[in-house]
Amino acid sequence: MMQLTTPSRLRRNLLSALIFVTASAAAEDKLRIPRASHAPVLSDYVSGIPADAGVEVKGFRQFQPGDGQPASLETRAYLSYDDQNFYAVFVCKDDPKLVRARIARREDLPGDDAVQLDLDTFHDKQRSFRFYANPYGVQMDAKHTEGVGDDFNFDTQWTSDGKLTADGYVVMMAIPFKSLRFRSADVQDWGVSVGRIVPRLNEFSYWPYITQRQEAFVPQMAAAEIAAPVSAGRNIQLNPYAYLGRSRALDQSDPTRPGWQHDNKNQAGLDAKFVLADAFAVDLTFNPDFSEVESDEPQVIIDQRYEVQFPEKRPFFLENSGFFATPQQLFFSRRIIDPQLGARITGRTGDWSLGGLLMNDEAAGKLAAPGDPAYGKKARITVARGQRDFDTDSNLGAMVTDRRIAGHANTVAGADLRWKLNENWVASGQAASSRTSDSGTPDSTGSLAYAELRRTDRSFNYATTYLDVSRRFESELAFIPRTDIRQLGQEASYMWNFTDAPWLVSTGPSIKALYTKDHDGQLQDWSSDAWYTVKGLRATTFEAHKLDAHELYAGQRFHKNGYQLAASTEWFDWLNGWVKVGQNDVINYVPAAGTQAALGDARSVSANIKFTPHPQFRVEQTLFWNDLRTKSGMAGVGAGTGVYRELLSRTKFNYQYSRFLSAHLILDYTNLRTNSQLTALPGGKQLTADLLFSYLLSPGTSLFAGYTDRQENLQLVGNPALLERTRGLELHTGRKAFVKLNYLFQL
Repeated sequence: MMQLTTPSRLRRNLLSALIFVTASAAAEDKLRIPRASHAPVLSDYVSGIPADAGVEVKGFRQFQPGDGQPASLETRAYLSYDDQNFYAVFVCKDDPKLVRARIARREDLPGDDAVQLDLDTFHDKQRSFRFYANPYGVQMDAKHTEGVGDDFNFDTQWTSDGKLTADGYVVMMAIPFKSLRFRSADVQDWGVSVGRIVPRLNEFSYWPYITQRQEAFVPQMAAAEIAAPVSAGRNIQLNPYAYLGRSRALDQSDPTRPGWQHDNKNQAGLDAKFVLADAFAVDLTFNPDFSEVESDEPQVIIDQRYEVQFPEKRPFFLENSGFFATPQQLFFSRRIIDPQLGARITGRTGDWSLGGLLMNDEAAGKLAAPGDPAYGKKARITVARGQRDFDTDSNLGAMVTDRRIAGHANTVAGADLRWKLNENWVASGQAASSRTSDSGTPDSTGSLAYAELRRTDRSFNYATTYLDVSRRFESELAFIPRTDIRQLGQEASYMWNFTDAPWLVSTGPSIKALYTKDHDGQLQDWSSDAWYTVKGLRATTFEAHKLDAHELYAGQRFHKNGYQLAASTEWFDWLNGWVKVGQNDVINYVPAAGTQAALGDARSVSANIKFTPHPQFRVEQTLFWNDLRTKSGMAGVGAGTGVYRELLSRTKFNYQYSRFLSAHLILDYTNLRTNSQLTALPGGKQLTADLLFSYLLSPGTSLFAGYTDRQENLQLVGNPALLERTRGLELHTGRKAFVKLNYLFQL
């Protein structure tokens, strides 16, 4: 039966159409940015708007939860520039008692009220510089690239300030032209958008009108004009650092001959940057900063069939890493373990984006045994990337990586494509080949192919992918955890949106499936994850997952099924978190000697809670608990016998004295209990305490002082001493104290 359109629904549809037409028309007109007579002063905007505030932008409209509806709270932005900076001042109306804001360290912004500025400085409609600040002026920045997403590893120099007022808050941003890249021209044509985030309402609103009904964000930004020449001027940055550390650690590689290792590490290094023609950056490094100030976030890494990826933390590799991003990750910078010297160039000219990297790596030579041709040698690493933009939000790229040491060479060359078919559909693909050669042996070659078709919409989203990696594809600088596969993936979701509901924001089903064969046509595995999602106000989400899978391992076929329930919320400004609980069939990939891999009954719980009793103090607790038990009798034990049980706990206390000065204490506890009859995994307990004081003035200028202490359930017995396991944390197996200073000189 045909459903009749009600008058209210007709009015809503007409209003949405009118909003779309008028907003689109407004976005087509250029926003002319005026020159400021003087730099904006935050206090001038607290009680009123000065006459020379710059061009006013208002009429923000919802990106979510509504689509094009007027923003719930009034926001006005004022844009201007002078010879050195681009300025944005936001005047945000709200009840100050409801505003969520903390005095936090740089980048620790999620969960707070915030404002956002996007600048597409090349107006290529594919990428933008993205700047955020909360009501106290706490900063976060990123580079946004269509098809890739936000790169929050990007850090640049800019200033911000914020203040709560009687009727909301005001925020000021000053972005130096030195911190941006743009074409050298008498008139600057950019893309611009301004936004506001209100967490308690789940609301993101922007000017101009930006809709989720289109796949891309940057092409919807407004055109803006600076009708005068601007330049970054002379832009040279020198960033030296010094590290002084003392450590003592127990060598446990041979339990029958343990020994203490002392390391007095005094190291200095230098990063230098030279900006050419405002659009290209040349970076040089000597002894790159390893950023050894905080441990990796906890991950479950035991009983994993494939390699687990840990994120990069070293500043030299993080900056401009997006230039080397490809659909399948052909360059993973953590493969460069111990670099000494390096150079990188990145930038844009016309429709081209170009990047290149030259570096050596001392790790292979240090780890090689005497007599190995690589002993004492350095690996030479080369990475080159070029990308050509065409049409709107489409590009074609090529990439080469090369690693050589002592007669051994590994080279990978590839091309990739992103093609925007229309406002919702995007096709992308990648092809690569590898060649590995060693002196005196024939070359080994392999190939990789990837294709993806993706639809993005406010309601219906769909993606299909195909990945083909040959058996002998080798890439020593990539992160490709599996080879000899032909894998087909499907993913789809549909969300009903409720803009007028008192609590419910959206709800709907999703499904994701993978099917993998090898190149002989033998089924390796398949998996499916079907779930239902309910999203409410204040970032409250509930999910229920049904899991099914099939896997070939060690000559056996295993059928697995299970479930997972998940919930997350930011209902209170002082308390938020997430939790996941599940039960699933899991393979014991590391069976004990004399036993075979077997399917077990696994239970898991993971959770994170952030408690903020004061804007300057936060306690965060992260927990991972995994338990595996036998499904049937084996190796002389009955069904339900424990194989292993792991507990990972991280407790973090953070006190932020100011935006720049902070102290934190991290307690990492691991307890792995294993059954030696069933698994070869080594058990043990470990408690690590990290105390860190930090003064982070800006990216590149910081002072850290830290102390680490590790305890394990071990003891040294006898003379000569032997290592033995104990029940309690008896032995301090590692201690480290360090100071690190770096300072950015801008010339």
